[in-house]
Amino acid sequence: MLEINQLTVEFGDRALFKDVSLLFYDKKRYGLVGANGAGKSTFLRILTGQEHHYSGQIHWPKDVKVGVLNQDHFAFEEQPIMDVVIQGKKALWKALQTQEQLSQKTELSLEESNFYSEAEAVIQRESGYTAESEAAKLLMGLGIPDNHHNQPLKTLSGGYKLRVLLAQLLFSQPEILLLDEPTNHLDIYSIKWLESYLNLYPGLLIVVSHDRGFLNGVCTHTVDIDYGTIRIYTGNYDAFEAAKVLEREQKEKALESQNERKEELQAFVDRFRAKATKASAAQSRVKMIEKMEAIEIPPSSRRFPNFRFSPHTTSGIIPLQVKGLSKAYGEKQVLSDVTFEVERGDRIALIGPNGVGKSTLLKILMEEIPSDAGSFNWGHEVLPGYFPQDYHSQLEKNCNVFEWLYDYDATATVAQIRGLLGMALFTGDSVKNKLSTLSGGEATRLVFSKLMLLPSNFLVLDEPTNHLDMESIESLTESLKAYKGTLLVVSHNRYFVSEVATRILELKPEGLVDFKGSYAEYLEKEGTDHLSREVNLKQRTVLSQQSQSALEKNDNALNYEARKQQQRRIKQLEKRIPELEALCLQLEDKIQACEPLLAEAYVSGNEADQQRLLKQKEQFDTKMATSMEEWEAAEQELIELMAIET
Repeated sequence: MLEINQLTVEFGDRALFKDVSLLFYDKKRYGLVGANGAGKSTFLRILTGQEHHYSGQIHWPKDVKVGVLNQDHFAFEEQPIMDVVIQGKKALWKALQTQEQLSQKTELSLEESNFYSEAEAVIQRESGYTAESEAAKLLMGLGIPDNHHNQPLKTLSGGYKLRVLLAQLLFSQPEILLLDEPTNHLDIYSIKWLESYLNLYPGLLIVVSHDRGFLNGVCTHTVDIDYGTIRIYTGNYDAFEAAKVLEREQKEKALESQNERKEELQAFVDRFRAKATKASAAQSRVKMIEKMEAIEIPPSSRRFPNFRFSPHTTSGIIPLQVKGLSKAYGEKQVLSDVTFEVERGDRIALIGPNGVGKSTLLKILMEEIPSDAGSFNWGHEVLPGYFPQDYHSQLEKNCNVFEWLYDYDATATVAQIRGLLGMALFTGDSVKNKLSTLSGGEATRLVFSKLMLLPSNFLVLDEPTNHLDMESIESLTESLKAYKGTLLVVSHNRYFVSEVATRILELKPEGLVDFKGSYAEYLEKEGTDHLSREVNLKQRTVLSQQSQSALEKNDNALNYEARKQQQRRIKQLEKRIPELEALCLQLEDKIQACEPLLAEAYVSGNEADQQRLLKQKEQFDTKMATSMEEWEAAEQELIELMAIET
């Protein structure tokens, strides 16, 4: 049991929460939720010992093993991925190393024999002889195929290195597990696998996540940071949300009833105070009013935008036809002969492993990049609206929020622009905020206000929930469910996909799976392998395995010129990968440098510095994500090309 007493966290004159006392019990899984800025990450940093600016006491169980994700992959760069995972159990790793060293000797002294026996006891106790198979299951579950397990960690990109460190953490089997946004670097299948794994976790889990489906699937309790305090609710996110709504409704009714009673008492006092025969009765009612305990309903930190997408025209019955689209980046084939047809009113979720070409397909459809082969045709009266994953180029103008939106429709009235911005939570003077000061969530909501201003009957959305908090995701989900047009969306948020999609298109190396039904129905019929810890990644790893297999089969067919081109490409990649690695390290340093400056800005209350630093950090984060993606693609391509060479 983890006990917290009188915990208070304040930054300047702003209190995140005050005098909070909580008990967390073993074998329970707690989801930590709250609006952006409410203090979720701060609370988790306090538990992990990274944050010390608080008052109160935290009492850990005696000799408990606490697991926190290790972010320092640099210490393991040269080590095989399998070894990195097994090092999660330090005693086991030391025992295995001891036995390996002693086994190389022809004769052992008495002392060495004792060391060997002690190491054997540790290996037996820690299930050391099944360690590799257990580690392999974790790695496969997190999307790292078995042909990579004995390669050095440095052969992976940053996002996949973090997956290895997550596998290391899970392998360590701590009694208390603390996770901050563990699904950030995972695709939709690995998220499902992690959910299944955590449901079998025997210890105490506290996890921060904006993925409602993940929280619903994992959590037995929900920890809510709101109203300047922290409260634990029994049940998953849906149960918590219903309980919180009911709780507030009951308070509002109690307050209304109390106010009515006060009015009745005050009316009696006002009427009979001057009459001697009623004076004592009036005074008695005055005391009754004074003794009434005040019912306070503090303002919630949660705010819900009101997205509303209303197409002005109806498209043709077939708004989009795609025939034989193909696209390659250098030697890497991303899309191959993609063909499908969209019907009016479809709400399509485009899913598939990372790197299979989902965003590339959307960019081709929106004519941001050309295809290598194939064609697509928009149907009659189709007006597409596009939300790109990297929308920041749209916001590089030197203007404020109101001016930016007004530029897209000069015929709109001030009231119309103000109304749309208000629906996206830009009210009062916030419409005068410069674009350069917007946070990621604010910028996302602003781009959606443009989609509301310019009504389209076919929305194309690439990871629209990435920077949104839970409330904004909920509002977006409900608005798209009510949308009368056609939708094509890429998202790794399972709750969002499950609620919105009426049709699933899964991109695979061997072709396209077209399923007309919800995501839950798709999983039941086509994706049952995703739910099994033993086999759920046999299909998931097919992308890298089949790609490598196909390359190996074609090895004998490569002519001399093709081999020369291949060798030139390898040299290009060997030069580019260190450049990308250096760039990512620089960006990581810049992101880390922003954090203490942000803390100082919050303590000083300097809002201008807060907004500037938040925007700067957001730009670094975006550039980091783009660079990581390029790095990952380059390394994967190099691995495949080197496989051919050998």
